[in-house]
Parts: sequence; C-alpha cells; structure tokens
Amino acid sequence: MKILTAETALREETRTLEQAKPQLETKKFANQADELSITQLELMDRTDAVIEKIIGLPEGEQNFGKEIQQLTNASNAMGDAESILVKPDTGAPAIAAETEAIEWLLMTKRSGKGGGGGGGNPGDGNRSGANLTSSALALLGESTEKEAVVVERSAEQATGKAGRVLPDEFRAGLDRYFEALETQK
Repeated sequence: MKILTAETALREETRTLEQAKPQLETKKFANQADELSITQLELMDRTDAVIEKIIGLPEGEQNFGKEIQQLTNASNAMGDAESILVKPDTGAPAIAAETEAIEWLLMTKRSGKGGGGGGGNPGDGNRSGANLTSSALALLGESTEKEAVVVERSAEQATGKAGRVLPDEFRAGLDRYFEALETQK
C-alpha cells in the first residue's frame, strides 16, 4: 500500500522536525509543521477515497466490512495527527497518532488473506479496539510471503570493534569536546 509507505515516511519527517525544533526559528518550524499537516490531510483523503472504492464494489460492504472499518480507523487516526500537526506540534502526540494510523494500515494489509470481512470488533475509534502488539517497524516491508513471521536474531557489533578501548572518563570528555564543536557551528 502506497499510503502505508507515505504515512511511515511522514512519521519519520515528523520525528526529524521535532528533533530539529530547538535549532529552527519559530516561523520556519511552524511552516514545516504546516507542510506535514497538509501531507497528512492528503493521505487521509487518499485513504477515504480507497474506502469509497471498496464500498462501491459489488457487495463491498458485506465482503470487506473488516477492512473498511480498519481503514476508517486509520483515517480517523490520520485526522487526529493532522489536527495535532497544524497547531504546530510535532511531539509525542503527533507521532503516536501517526503510529496508530500505520498500525491500522498494517492490519488492513495483513487481513487480506482471503475470504470476506465481517466487521468483527473494530473498536470505538479511540485506540481501544486494536491489537497493536506488533511493532509497525517489525512488520513493515514488502514480502511475497503473506504468512511471514518476524524472527528474533542476535547481532554482534560489526564496526568499531578494533582499536583501543578507552576508559569511561575519556569517552565522556571526548563526547563533551565534540558536542562543543557542534554547537559552535
């Protein structure tokens, strides 16, 4: 789903803008947050258009009730995110609303395993009806295997293993030195 990819990219842009907020002028921050809110509104409109197309299919509401409800919940979360971004606020509430939209989109993407929808327990639109136990990042990615399972693996450090190990006080001093250099720029 292109909307899922775009929503994930929007969340990353929101995080980046939140991190850059202390270095930006208030007006520039507000303008960039407004651009993000416009993008969020466009994604919400695209999601609503998909819902309408599904409803327009023969017996669309009967066969895809569950998916329609999941997409509706995603659209509602996008609306929440847009209203937060327009304030302008790119903090935790905006990122949480965007993450919720991503989770609903992922559920919709994963629910297309054949058979029709049926409504089920779609929730009340207040983030209480979803089973959001799987991380969006863990599930994100294109795969041809519909029943793919995320497998935990251990990974060792690949870079920075060679060379001298410095005592903590030297590393802390170096961190302060480089931080001072960065703030002077």
